[in-house]
Amino acid sequence: MKPTEQQLRVLQDYLHKTLNYRETYEEIYDHILSAIEHQPENISFEDTINNIINSDFGGSKNLLKIEKVNKDALVKESIKIYMTNFWYCFKFPGLLYTVMGILFSYYFFSQVKFSSLALGGIFGLVVLFPCVIWALRLYNTGYILDTTRKSAKDKLFETLSGIPIRICLIPIAFVNISGYKLWENNSYYILSVLFVLGIVYNIALYKLYKSEFKSAVA
Repeated sequence: MKPTEQQLRVLQDYLHKTLNYRETYEEIYDHILSAIEHQPENISFEDTINNIINSDFGGSKNLLKIEKVNKDALVKESIKIYMTNFWYCFKFPGLLYTVMGILFSYYFFSQVKFSSLALGGIFGLVVLFPCVIWALRLYNTGYILDTTRKSAKDKLFETLSGIPIRICLIPIAFVNISGYKLWENNSYYILSVLFVLGIVYNIALYKLYKSEFKSAVA
């Protein structure tokens, strides 16, 4: 059977209303299109779709269960990719670059006498950069992939982009309570380690974004 453009739109509308995430929609839509080719011409298009959904997915009610399983798998895979990117910087040979980054940062902070406002601005950029990646991902999804449908990974990226801000609240609270001035007590080694950790976090998140986007474009 070869469906018409109108029949394809009916199928697309049905799947859009039934499913929540674009990854599941694309997977099931492609599967149904492939299965339609092997269906006889002497039955209606609606019966053909129902037969495929019942035989291959266990019925329409089972589609959301399949979607949840797919979402969990996609999130788990993304977390694995992110952690691989992150821990690369703490294993050889990535560890060499991390150590060099800490040493360079220590020299930089100790030699250049920044004001507290300037230091706050530098670390603010590091802390807020994950939000830039998150916004860039949303923009490119709509602009390049031409879709506004939710992704199964949206919540994961939202969480990862907000973690640095939440973590940053801890030292801010400590400084406010104790009165300890990190930059005024020449604690350059602490500043250097925190700065490089922030850079590593951002690199790992950006690599995750790039890997997801390459897969989506492909």
